[in-house]
Amino acid sequence: MKKGMAKRNILKFSAAPVDYTVIGISSHENDYRISWSINKQFDLHFSKKESLKTKSGKDFSCFIHQDDEQTLMLVSNICDDGFLLEKYKNFDFILKFDTQLSETKTNEWLYDLRKTPLISAAYIIPTNKQILIALG
Repeated sequence: MKKGMAKRNILKFSAAPVDYTVIGISSHENDYRISWSINKQFDLHFSKKESLKTKSGKDFSCFIHQDDEQTLMLVSNICDDGFLLEKYKNFDFILKFDTQLSETKTNEWLYDLRKTPLISAAYIIPTNKQILIALG
């Protein structure tokens, strides 16, 4: 080490692999109508669950579909007090898969969601720690 240079500690972080997929959905319909429409389109069984509550006390409606393969959560992105994912205000709903879908499977879901009555748009939301915390 050269004279006058301070020793530096370097921390290395390894990013854990993301093990879920999140899709943003735009629609002007109520949560129960979107849930019903997705159920019908995909032969799923979303059912209303207790609202998702944030640390700040905001409540967001939540629907869950669970089967042997995976669990899906459909959450409203809007409540009277603001947004669940502030960065994604253009989405009215968030669809979270508890698994990381392949690119092909994600594209199939996006294509079919966009064909679903009552849905005007569907796009992948890049996953990160903040979204994981918000969606639990």
